[in-house]
Amino acid sequence: MVERLDPIATRISGQARFARLVARPEPEIDLALGALVIAGQGRQPIDEAAALGQLDGFAERVRIRLDAGDARDVVADRLHDVLYRELGFRGPTAAEYGDPRNSLLDEVLVRRVGLPISLAIVELETAWRIGLPLNGIGLPGHFIVGGPDGRRFDPADGGRALTADDCQALIRRSVGDGVLLHAGMLRPIGRRQILARVLRNLKAARLGERDWPGAVDAIDLLRVLEPTDPEHGRDRGLLLGRMGRFTEAVAALRRYLDERPDAHDADDVRQVMGIFAGRLN
Repeated sequence: MVERLDPIATRISGQARFARLVARPEPEIDLALGALVIAGQGRQPIDEAAALGQLDGFAERVRIRLDAGDARDVVADRLHDVLYRELGFRGPTAAEYGDPRNSLLDEVLVRRVGLPISLAIVELETAWRIGLPLNGIGLPGHFIVGGPDGRRFDPADGGRALTADDCQALIRRSVGDGVLLHAGMLRPIGRRQILARVLRNLKAARLGERDWPGAVDAIDLLRVLEPTDPEHGRDRGLLLGRMGRFTEAVAALRRYLDERPDAHDADDVRQVMGIFAGRLN
């Protein structure tokens, strides 16, 4: 498990920094820096400058393989050659999939293993540095990369070019046969949405490790991005209770019920509140 810090001030500072970063106009949000702030929350300080320098270095490796006037498809192919064949970036094996490090950009850059969205951030940031306007596409259960010419690539499969049928197969493998590909699924998503998806993945990985403080850190940053979603407050309250912080847990769950009194899980939340209320500290 990644080493974590306890000081409240450190977490509050990270949240404030993240809030300032994502408050910028969408095109001005620094995606790599946002991912690094997420990665550093609650951990020993990470070397952000070194991580950003690695991305600069990847871009330079691509540049030296290009000729003036190369078409965009050639540039994309060179980019994939560098990232996936020379540098060896890859998606996790089944055994590695739940590792939180797959969602921590600094760790992904060192280990060269990451979830599809983490690899996509590496690809996008490298592409943007060389003037290649790629974008992120959030398929259900799988994240891919798209280009202005309509090409689509799977960063978890070495940058393999994808047809519409391939995209449907990825969805089927991730979420089953009940979801059919439609044009809206192939639209580019914004940088805030990408960061929110990173946080959801990280939250799930922390929960899988029973790392309640780590999951709360992810929820706190999700609340910055999605302040009107009361479910983040509910999840935070439930986790605070698991951590033995019953007074804070009851307050958080009460706010959830105040905002959503007719929620489908209202009775369950009231029951949990009753348990926590008996253990107030």
